[in-house]
Amino acid sequence: MDKILRRVAMAERQVTKRIKRKTQRRFQLDKKERMKEIKRHRQEVGEDMRQAIVARHEDLKLGPMAPNRDTGKVNEFGNPYGAISVDRALLHSQLTPEQKEARCAWAGGSKNLCLAPGDRVVILEGPYKGKIVPIKNIRTSTMVLEMDDELKTNVKIPEYLRQEESTPVEPISMAIPISAVRLVYPLPDPSTDHVRDVIIRELKPINIHHDRPTRRSYFNRLVPGLNVTIPWPTVPAVKHIDHPVDTLRIEVEEKTYIPTLLRPPMPEQVIDELRNRYGKFRTRHTEEYIAKIQAQEDEKKARRRSVDTMLQPVQEYNRKLRELRRERGQPVLTDEMLERIGQVIAKNQALRKSGGVVSAELEKRKKADEELKKAVESLSIAEETTPVDQPKA
Repeated sequence: MDKILRRVAMAERQVTKRIKRKTQRRFQLDKKERMKEIKRHRQEVGEDMRQAIVARHEDLKLGPMAPNRDTGKVNEFGNPYGAISVDRALLHSQLTPEQKEARCAWAGGSKNLCLAPGDRVVILEGPYKGKIVPIKNIRTSTMVLEMDDELKTNVKIPEYLRQEESTPVEPISMAIPISAVRLVYPLPDPSTDHVRDVIIRELKPINIHHDRPTRRSYFNRLVPGLNVTIPWPTVPAVKHIDHPVDTLRIEVEEKTYIPTLLRPPMPEQVIDELRNRYGKFRTRHTEEYIAKIQAQEDEKKARRRSVDTMLQPVQEYNRKLRELRRERGQPVLTDEMLERIGQVIAKNQALRKSGGVVSAELEKRKKADEELKKAVESLSIAEETTPVDQPKA
């Protein structure tokens, strides 16, 4: 069974590494596409600003002789004058989690967003700066707001979407990022008690609790500086119409299956279909399969033991010696051995205490070594100076 468990663990590790590589590759591709899209948008915005500056200077210089710019002339990006692309108008570019948090930081963050459809907000950026409009929809994927149809911008319609006798430019409702708006709510003035609209620049979620049956989080929104709780906007209840093909709630809640202990909940064949019988990730096995694997492992162990019956004479002799040593056990120190060890220890301690005697002995040994070295050197010098007989010619 250990071999099977190791195989399952190895398969799980391989799958984990494969998923990690795939996720990393997908992340790199998404990052590359995102950066390419941001670069294209920046180039387009820069070109629009350049054209606007040139047009403003021409209008100032030429006056009534300024050219009519309401024509179908397009720029290098293929957009007519005064129009932008659909992606710029609807803000379809994907954001990273950090960018989402930065975009809605004033409204409590992306997880507990303190805005809802029906809230009135004031626009702080763009052509509609200062306008107060209600929120129609919130796109949490890009953290942008969809307003009413009154906030429009001109966009270029692709050729494959144009109809006959239609212009290449059409007005559509534009999207506003959450960072470009602030909440507007009527609050009483503390000095005059007069109720007036107030721009709320920061919201904070409080009393957060999670409902497990519905898997939703509920919380209240608070203005940190005033400690005032802002109520959520009232949303009309959605009326669901039951059609003939719909399944009614009473039919869903009807109990059609009552489990019992007299029979298994499902046939064994169904279990094999749900859980692959021969899968490499399987960890739960039947008793028959476990007994079969255990018998195979026992047979392998027995085969290894059979090799021990065929030993060489040297191996048998060494085995007998090991058995004899094992029978004798650990050696025991006798009283004489202990006494001798004590004498050696006492002698060493006495030598350590009498440092002068030890140093004198060491000096004698050093002198003897030096004399021996000098004698060896003198002998080697004498051998080198003695004449050597030259061979006869």
